[in-house]
Amino acid sequence: MDRLFSWLFDPGRPAWAPLVARIALAVVFVPAGIGKFVNHDDYITRFERWGFGSLSSEISILVGIVEIIGGLLLAFGVVPRAAALMLIGNMIGALVTAGRVDGGENIWFPLVLVAVLSLVVVQGAGSYASGGLGRADRRR
Repeated sequence: MDRLFSWLFDPGRPAWAPLVARIALAVVFVPAGIGKFVNHDDYITRFERWGFGSLSSEISILVGIVEIIGGLLLAFGVVPRAAALMLIGNMIGALVTAGRVDGGENIWFPLVLVAVLSLVVVQGAGSYASGGLGRADRRR
């Protein structure tokens, strides 16, 4: 279990591709999460259409929080693998709800995001990551 946590919190080797990926992901997820609060009534309607019924308001808020926190964690390179895994779960949820009902962009865009998030899971944060429990921290 310690190895799993060490891997999840490891920022990975300095590299540019994961840095670019996580900044691009943050640019997508943070505004999407904020939109769930700014346009809350619109999202309640969408989440009702996607099958959440009376929990649509609460689910919309929860998804917004996950997207904002996950996007910020990626932007700053803090626990990038854990954040990416959390957002992959969010995108799988989008596929089986919005993708199933509305199709189109709600199918291909989450798949693209899952692919880019997977890069972060595999490679870590890349360059300019915050400390966390990285390799240097574990050696002490």
